[in-house]
Amino acid sequence: MTIDEPGDDLERLGALFASTGFWQQDAGAIAIDSGGLKGTIQFFRSGPCIHGYELGYVIHDRREWGKGYASAALKLLSDRLFVERPHIVRHQLTISCGNIASWKVAERCDFVREGILRASGFGDDPKDSFVYSRVRREFEQAHR
Repeated sequence: MTIDEPGDDLERLGALFASTGFWQQDAGAIAIDSGGLKGTIQFFRSGPCIHGYELGYVIHDRREWGKGYASAALKLLSDRLFVERPHIVRHQLTISCGNIASWKVAERCDFVREGILRASGFGDDPKDSFVYSRVRREFEQAHR
């Protein structure tokens, strides 16, 4: 696919939003809004052999960091996906080893650190990342 004009991207994005609202069976994105756009959270299939989703979040303005928006959004989305999609058994996060604030978000939301993905970041010198997961059996035990 080629982009002929800068407006083509926005037109395609608008058409996608009009048809799906950025929410499909195996991928979706939601605005984190609390009196204005704070960030976004998304989910997508992690891989064909993993019966789960990769989740990701970002708070756009540094002045909004540390206010609980990411934790609230992550917990709500993970819970909703477990309830609505009974065939999904796992949610995972990939977090840069240096991103302490994001580790805390994951751990507050009942995600467990599993290990390290070496050289998994972007750029010329990719950094290591931690893998965190939250699995269905733990979700179900906590909601009995």
